[in-house]
Amino acid sequence: MQTESDVSMYEYSNYFYFFDIKNYYNRIYQNFDMKFHRHNGIVEIMYINYGEIDVIYTDPSTGEETATTISTGEYIVIDSGIEHKISVGDKKSQILNIELIFSKPVPPLDLSVKTLIDNSPAVYHFFSEKKRIFTLSDTSNVGPQIAMIIKYLLSGENPENTESKRSLPMDFYIAALISQIAENYIRENYMPNFSGVKYLRIAIKFIAEKYSHSISVKEVAEIAGVSQNYLNKLFNEKFSMSINEYINHVRIFKAKLLLEKTNMSVSDLALQVGYNNKQNFNKNFIKAVGLTPRSYKKYIGAKDNFHWED
Repeated sequence: MQTESDVSMYEYSNYFYFFDIKNYYNRIYQNFDMKFHRHNGIVEIMYINYGEIDVIYTDPSTGEETATTISTGEYIVIDSGIEHKISVGDKKSQILNIELIFSKPVPPLDLSVKTLIDNSPAVYHFFSEKKRIFTLSDTSNVGPQIAMIIKYLLSGENPENTESKRSLPMDFYIAALISQIAENYIRENYMPNFSGVKYLRIAIKFIAEKYSHSISVKEVAEIAGVSQNYLNKLFNEKFSMSINEYINHVRIFKAKLLLEKTNMSVSDLALQVGYNNKQNFNKNFIKAVGLTPRSYKKYIGAKDNFHWED
């Protein structure tokens, strides 16, 4: 096993190693402020099963303190050596977290990062980007994969080993996780070039971070740096919906995730995803889904929702 350092996961020498689990947890936070810290030699993945957290970090490119908000169904990947902390407000928020270190390939698979790079175009392009900290909306089942890894470790099925969590199933799980993150990253960041794409990216990022708050078309356009009419035109061309419709689309998507993952009341859930009242939320939910929130909850049934308590 390599000694811990602040060497990036994109360092070429690391490509001949694979990943092992250093630490893992699922925790529920509320009104919590963590101290700044860094993980040397560790790649951290934090998935928000539900809720909303702020991640404050030192940008590795500029050295400036930067903040980003991630919420239900989103996750952040933090490379080795980046100073960061999390802050959680009034919204109860569950984090699924795993911390990865590099470990020598082990038989029978002898997997390495290079194995994944050589066999997956998505992983190849992802590691070529060398993005040391980034957030994504989960479109590749990253959350369920992290949950499966944590549940497997908690189950006692993984062979007990004080030095390593490595096993044949665990190597498969981690290989799948890295591939899913790579595919998610490429899908979200490789938007085809067209006139106005940079404004669209800024608007989408802002909506993803602020959907749970009161936001207006005017505010989104100002952040993007273009007129409301032009930005609406871009949204219609790309998504066949207006900015307001896109904001509502994001909120309903998040609401569906919360209905699947928690037993939160409809009133609390409405506030969690940015609606001022339950009536407005119900109206928009029915329009988008064709069911009331309660009917949707019954429809999806008793799914495994990772809703664990500490």
